[in-house]
Amino acid sequence: MEVLFIKSHRYVSGYIPGSNLGMNILIQLLTRKGYSARMYQGYAKEALNYVKELMDSEDRPKVIGFYCDFDNVHWVKTFAREVKKEYPEVILLAGGPQTVDMDAVFFKETGIAAVCIGEGEETVPELMEFFIHHRGALEAIQGIAFLDASMELVKTPPRTPPEDLDDIPWPDITLTNDYKHYALLPILTGRGCPFGCTFCYEGANAKRVRRHSVPSLMKEIRANFKRNPDIKYINFLDDTFTLDSKRVRQICEEIREIRKEYDFVWFASAHISLIDKHRDMARNLAEAGLKKIFFGLESGSDAVLQSYNKKITRKMAVDVIEHCVASGISAISGNIILGGPHETRETIRESEDLIMELLHRAPGQFETAYFSFLPFPQTPITMNPQKFGMEIYGDLIDCCNEDIPLSGTKTLDFLDLTQIRLEANRRLQNEMRKIYLDGKIPEAVILDAYRSGGRYGVFTRWNDYVYKNLPIDDAYWKMRVFGGYAVSSQLGACQEDAIPHRTFELWLYTDIGGEKPKIFDTVLDEIDYTLLQLCSGKLSKREVLQQGKMMLDPSGCRPDFYTRAEESLNFLEKKKWILYQKA
Repeated sequence: MEVLFIKSHRYVSGYIPGSNLGMNILIQLLTRKGYSARMYQGYAKEALNYVKELMDSEDRPKVIGFYCDFDNVHWVKTFAREVKKEYPEVILLAGGPQTVDMDAVFFKETGIAAVCIGEGEETVPELMEFFIHHRGALEAIQGIAFLDASMELVKTPPRTPPEDLDDIPWPDITLTNDYKHYALLPILTGRGCPFGCTFCYEGANAKRVRRHSVPSLMKEIRANFKRNPDIKYINFLDDTFTLDSKRVRQICEEIREIRKEYDFVWFASAHISLIDKHRDMARNLAEAGLKKIFFGLESGSDAVLQSYNKKITRKMAVDVIEHCVASGISAISGNIILGGPHETRETIRESEDLIMELLHRAPGQFETAYFSFLPFPQTPITMNPQKFGMEIYGDLIDCCNEDIPLSGTKTLDFLDLTQIRLEANRRLQNEMRKIYLDGKIPEAVILDAYRSGGRYGVFTRWNDYVYKNLPIDDAYWKMRVFGGYAVSSQLGACQEDAIPHRTFELWLYTDIGGEKPKIFDTVLDEIDYTLLQLCSGKLSKREVLQQGKMMLDPSGCRPDFYTRAEESLNFLEKKKWILYQKA
């Protein structure tokens, strides 16, 4: 084998090693050129063990290339040192967004021979020519960095990225973890972003937008469905899928046609200002099967948004998210950054106020989380933090798993921002739970969330933060969506013959040690507990009522028994403790 590409990260709860389409495309290109190439994605220790096994086999690679981003740069350093120490003859390369920031110390510490800066479709084959076939010279390869003979850092002129993306082979998704473990199809329809947000690597380093043609895109999507008809969720990875409204309309039309043949939904990221400008776009997206949309909200403070160069306002965000709900988009996500330009407790209160407003305007549909500012390389903020009233904690970057602050402001330091984020996320989750328990989420929204999650793999924080943490409610909604169970109002004339079924095991949640049985904080009357016991999924409602009367009123002294029993069953149903199955 000539080359092995590695993407690995340290283990973080909730992180799943997913598709790296860039490495995947390089595999296709190099294979066409006659190279034997392979890729591996996994957690850090798994990846290191894999490399060691491979290096001790006959099919050992001559070159190992690491994908390096902000989150895994520390691990790449460790990984490279370990491999170079054990196998000094192997040639190490690196690519990915973090390579724009590599200095001479990085090369000296890791033994990495060269890094590819920017898109690698033309650069990597030239690197292979040099390192495998010993042709050409490193200094003649555009878009790389390396150490020369005197151990000085050399950066060659940047390479103009490829213009016609249709000439680049599509990735082979069967090589990715997403494809192997999930019914997920990741697709990148274009590259670059024109917005120039001051915190964003893509906006700062890849402003020129290039796109695959829609016919080429649809050809690839259809090819993947032909290979695997069970794909359920397309994840469009573009930073801003909605840049061109005419192109979006064309894509939606084509996807509607594909959905006539295959059962799937999809996800995309959008910019608030574009949906605001093109109001018909949200409905087009929803009608074409878009199930979840992501917006970079970043802040609820107009002053902070202006420093981010977001080109949106707080009011615009509220209007657009309400418009998306009205247009039929089921799930809307938008993140908030803490510790950004000129951040104060007041600007953070503005962000929290915005989030609370959106939670109540779109209950069960809008979701968010609070994240710490990340100093991505070569962005306006990272290169000149003082201009933005910030301090970057550079010595903590290697410690980061996106779980600690890496910046401070004039009024908020590391400890402040750590505590603020913990408390803000706690208040967020508590408010989401309260909204649900207060009955403010439409039943149709909850059912749709469960259906989308179970059938298509659409993740929502409402499920993660709220529903699944209420085990009886979680079982109740799952039974309704996947078990064929119904509520009494759906039964019509068949109600008496329907079979009531408990949504939980009695022994798990029932306390019978007191004067009366209790489930959680609810004390049950004798009739409630008796009927609940009889709702075992074996008797019809008529039989439950009959047996209940035999047990509780055998002498017929209670003329209102059946009225009271109906009230009891309604009470149990309202508590989500029983559901009905048609006979």
